[in-house]
Amino acid sequence: MSYSCQCPCGTTRYQIHGEPILRFYCHCTICQQQYASPYVDVSLFKLDDVHLPEDQNITYGRLKRFGAVDRGRCPSCDKPVLSKMGKGDNAFAFLAARNCVNADDLPPADMHIFYGTRTADVDDALPKYNNFFSSRYAFIKRMIKKT
Repeated sequence: MSYSCQCPCGTTRYQIHGEPILRFYCHCTICQQQYASPYVDVSLFKLDDVHLPEDQNITYGRLKRFGAVDRGRCPSCDKPVLSKMGKGDNAFAFLAARNCVNADDLPPADMHIFYGTRTADVDDALPKYNNFFSSRYAFIKRMIKKT
């Protein structure tokens, strides 16, 4: 499957060629701040499946001193574009569904993570993991199972 992706202003565009490993809703305070939303709909891909044009000048940075996620922002609109973590064969990309032009083609979400820091309740049947440890455990368990 191929996904066309872009920042909100449309300046930074890229393609993802591959299937998502998992999809989830993140309620962490960083996602709430970065996306100005109660939670973010996120899909995880292998970083090798992401094809950024060479002329893209995405600015990456970490919001926590010991955070493992590099969060990329568009140089034009300064909005989130893509986040990444890891190196080599263990490198992954996080795509917010709002940055995916064909988001309806993404598989359904598996869970809610960091639900304990939510700013709005979500009434669905998906599992909800409240704290750092349960959220990380659920995420890693599903990621390993699907890779």
